[in-house]
Amino acid sequence: MEEAMREKRVAVIGYGALGKILTGGIREKLNGIYRVSGVWELRMDLVREAIEREGFKAYGSFEELLEDRPDYVVEIASAQAVEAYGTKVLEAGCDLVVTSVGALADDGLYRLLRDAARSGGRKVHLTSGAVGGFDVLKTIAAMGGASGRIENYKAPASLNGAPHLEGRELPEDRQERIFDGTAREAIVGFPKNVNVAVASALASVGVDRMRVTIDSCPGMEDNVHKIVVENHSVTAVVEIASRPDADNPKSSVMTAWSVVALLANLADPVQLF
Repeated sequence: MEEAMREKRVAVIGYGALGKILTGGIREKLNGIYRVSGVWELRMDLVREAIEREGFKAYGSFEELLEDRPDYVVEIASAQAVEAYGTKVLEAGCDLVVTSVGALADDGLYRLLRDAARSGGRKVHLTSGAVGGFDVLKTIAAMGGASGRIENYKAPASLNGAPHLEGRELPEDRQERIFDGTAREAIVGFPKNVNVAVASALASVGVDRMRVTIDSCPGMEDNVHKIVVENHSVTAVVEIASRPDADNPKSSVMTAWSVVALLANLADPVQLF
């Protein structure tokens, strides 16, 4: 009983625009249930002052983060951070929360994290990020015979610089479909844009069966994601429109808040799914 009521400690990897929103959101919305034990950022020299100004501990190293023995470690940095630190977090006895879900399109990394969690009795929690509806997607997939697709519509500024474009700047005077393929292929070509595609695929039909299209839409203020998963008797359509983060146009502020919502659900004795 005491363990269930104890304030849980959350360490955060990453203190960019979304990391700042996340740490503030935990303090504002989950006070007394969780507290931020500290933040680690690879570029700590650039953000240490900002972290400490907000009253959070700035870890000097990743090892110091683990030595602090948090209950949860949240990755809100990059797919590279998931690969570099994910298994170490689990082996240290912490639950891992992943926002860069696209990293798990790598089957080998997926298995490593799953096996490390299983061996240590821990959990890997994948956030919904800028989309949602994973409960219904999983339900339709469980029924069998499911197919899925996700359509993505973003402004050129949100997409420029992606490896798939090979340095080409997208036009500002016309809409253009710039990708049509699988979720596995999409995350390689657009590693900062389509975590949502991989997350939706893992929740339903898998990364090789989830079809992905990406359209560049000049003048568009929102990022729009439309997920369609269906089988012989059910069709689910989940459409989300969200404003890009002002400081990081390739991401949505909803990504940070999805971590807050996930943590709140984990602490709630009544589980929605």
